Amino acid sequence: MTDISRSGGMLYGVGLGPGDPNLMTLRAVQVIGEADVIAYHSARHGRSIARSIAAAHLRPDHIEEPLVYPVTTETTDHPGGYRGALEEFYEKAAARLAEHLDAGRTVAVLAEGDPMFYGSYMHMH
Repeated sequence: MTDISRSGGMLYGVGLGPGDPNLMTLRAVQVIGEADVIAYHSARHGRSIARSIAAAHLRPDHIEEPLVYPVTTETTDHPGGYRGALEEFYEKAAARLAEHLDAGRTVAVLAEGDPMFYGSYMHMH
């Protein structure tokens, strides 16, 4: 679990474990329960494995922020190529989450496995 405070809001990278919802840590469940905003990465088709792992802990009043990748394995026409498309995506995603933090909201970014080891969250701060 990693956390970063910003202007009254708090940003958490929430590791969801190896994929079985029953293996989420108590702390992960607690942070999700206390968060105002739940952010998660997904492919363009809309499916998010991280969201599906944590689904039983999401509330109707959570603000959900799907962070939809512009590309996954396909080619892109972005002027900066694949790397440029992802850099732009992460910058825009971070700006969206910063708006919530600036408003004093607690944001939990869901991450499959460990948020700081080969995960998308590590690119967010």
